[in-house]
Amino acid sequence: MRGLTVTDRLLVPIVQADGAAPRFTWYDDASGARMGLSAVTLGNWAAKCGNLLRDQYGLGPGDAVGVLLPAHWQTAGILFGAWWAGCEVRFGDSGSVTFCAPDRIEEALDLAGVDDLLAVGLDAFGQAVPDLPPGIDDYTTEVRVHPDAFTPGGAGTALAGDSPEIVVARSTALSASAGYAAGDRVLSTREWRTVDDLYDGLLAPFAAPASVIHVSNPDAGKLMDKFATEKATARVA
Repeated sequence: MRGLTVTDRLLVPIVQADGAAPRFTWYDDASGARMGLSAVTLGNWAAKCGNLLRDQYGLGPGDAVGVLLPAHWQTAGILFGAWWAGCEVRFGDSGSVTFCAPDRIEEALDLAGVDDLLAVGLDAFGQAVPDLPPGIDDYTTEVRVHPDAFTPGGAGTALAGDSPEIVVARSTALSASAGYAAGDRVLSTREWRTVDDLYDGLLAPFAAPASVIHVSNPDAGKLMDKFATEKATARVA
């Protein structure tokens, strides 16, 4: 029997049990943007990304995906999509396919081992990145044509050299340590700069399973209002 991926273990059960409820809500206080995704919608984006990696770029278990992206709803879909395809996520580094923010393209091109580079616009509504240099694909344009259902084929190393089992076990332990419970709503201002940030800001809440409200460029004067409006029950700073 094929090994279960991180996505199989953390996202799929939420989709099956409570797919319509808000699961990942993203704010950008600098622009005033907001986007909310249910588990089903997040799962659809993850499926599209998994299909993109497998069918368009030929990746699967044993292959590495680079991620040079901040905390964002698109990043969450890419992470769960890469894990669903069985790939290892190299956060802050390059892979056979590397996803990067528009302002990190030059950084990505300087990294060793970059075969294919996808620019991710990080727009609230997933708009394409305009005027990309030749040889760099736009993630939104490429991913939209892929199916929003995915059949996993196996699991390899998932994150920072760890297997899916270890990633899920650590996520579950962190969730328990934080006191998260099913149905909690975790408001986070933790930017995703390191693997530890991914655990605290995404994986530990999902292991509860809780939902995430992430605020980029937070306005400190508005956080308490968001906490109340979003019915948050916990906070990650």
